[in-house]
Amino acid sequence: MARTKHFASRARDRNRTNATASSSAAAAAEGPSATPTRREGSQDEGGEAQQSATPTTTPPAGRKKGGTKRTKQAMPKSSNKKKTFRYKPGTVALREIRHFQKTTKLLIPAASFIRQVRSVTQIFAPPDVTRWTAEALMAIQEAAEDFLIGLFSDAMLCAIHARRVTLMRKDFELARRLGGKGRPL
Repeated sequence: MARTKHFASRARDRNRTNATASSSAAAAAEGPSATPTRREGSQDEGGEAQQSATPTTTPPAGRKKGGTKRTKQAMPKSSNKKKTFRYKPGTVALREIRHFQKTTKLLIPAASFIRQVRSVTQIFAPPDVTRWTAEALMAIQEAAEDFLIGLFSDAMLCAIHARRVTLMRKDFELARRLGGKGRPL
């Protein structure tokens, strides 16, 4: 009974807008989603304001519609770019760790390391020491990388002991104090 009243009131509203009887009956049979609605006060392309063809009311939440299926209209996407694939955090880091543990090559770029050795030599060495052989520079770089890898592994053990996975400055300081590496604090 309530359903027929609802459709009858919709048909009456459509007849008021000077629509033909056949189109209003077909629209009433198809349901409210069949005809486009305009909001009151909306403007036409020419700038003229028009009144709404059908009221923009929604049915009460507890009542179900019968006979017609409501489908959601897909909202147009703002961009057509495909989402780039991303690994979970930590996956790439673990892959890099495995890769660098297998390799034997040096990790620090040679040119920048040599530049740093020469600048330190100018500060601390006597003025007559200005030249380095290639073998000596390679030996210094290997020793420096070995020291840094040992320091990082000790600092990581200190962080794990503190129930953390993030390396902090205090982990490096503790690793240096316990291992006797480098100058004391």
